[in-house]
Amino acid sequence: MITSRHETPTIRTDDLRGDLVMHMRAAGDLIGDAMVVRPDGAVRSWARTGAGPLVRLRRDRARTRLRLYCLPYAGGSAGVFRSWCDLLPPNVDVWGVEYPGHGSRISEPLTDRIDALAELIAEAIAAQPAVPYALFGHSMGSLVAFEVCHVLAARNATSPTLLVVAGHRGPHLPASRPPVHDAPDAEFVAHLRELGATPPEVLESAELVDLMLPILRNDFRACERYSAPERPPLRTEIAAYGGLADEDADRDALLAWKQETLGRFVLRLFPGGHFFVRECASRVAATLQRDMADALPLSERQPRDD
Repeated sequence: MITSRHETPTIRTDDLRGDLVMHMRAAGDLIGDAMVVRPDGAVRSWARTGAGPLVRLRRDRARTRLRLYCLPYAGGSAGVFRSWCDLLPPNVDVWGVEYPGHGSRISEPLTDRIDALAELIAEAIAAQPAVPYALFGHSMGSLVAFEVCHVLAARNATSPTLLVVAGHRGPHLPASRPPVHDAPDAEFVAHLRELGATPPEVLESAELVDLMLPILRNDFRACERYSAPERPPLRTEIAAYGGLADEDADRDALLAWKQETLGRFVLRLFPGGHFFVRECASRVAATLQRDMADALPLSERQPRDD
């Protein structure tokens, strides 16, 4: 049984404990580090309440030349980018962004406005020690990262050297399909299956579906109600990444990001669908490393091996 949304939910597993824990690990990209197994067999959420949206994923103390903030897709947690610590060089300080009500902040109220999320994240980034940094947003994270850049620019704060938007059409293009955030459960779950982010065994677990649907509906609502204001383009360089088989963010839809910057724009296409970032992670990380290096000020650049 799951308690109300703003309480700490406890899922009684009894004899199904092993199967449910396995399914939760499979669902880790969605609920992140939000679950622990208690000695009595219950699976209980925990929270990092009050710690803010930024989660440092790299634990070593190598000299930081560049900081990378990674913003996840709808329903995602900061932990989805943890593997990038092994794919990027040690001098790239990898941070994940944890939205309220997600991952280690699962007990906090959800926020269903892209602009509100951007304000919170921009404030946290501006408070960090000065070092060149880039933003990487996947799907919903692209919209949030884009708005973060505008918030920082409006405050005359230090802007990122590079904004990477992955798996999302340009922000001024119309949606390619009707909204689904308020669709019946069966229709909404069918859409999740189509996207392919959630393991099928997770969608077969009523307990996990009950836990995830409010979070996912919230995030879909935030994206589907988002409307980009009319304003001058950013000065930050933009790189648009996409999957060759992603029908909702095809080449033309990604090229629309070009109008959002006065700086350099590049388009990168990879094998795979909407979740190409996971499907070819090593290739994406290598490309990202080069694009971040190219966006650094000349005084900060180092010779490349390639």
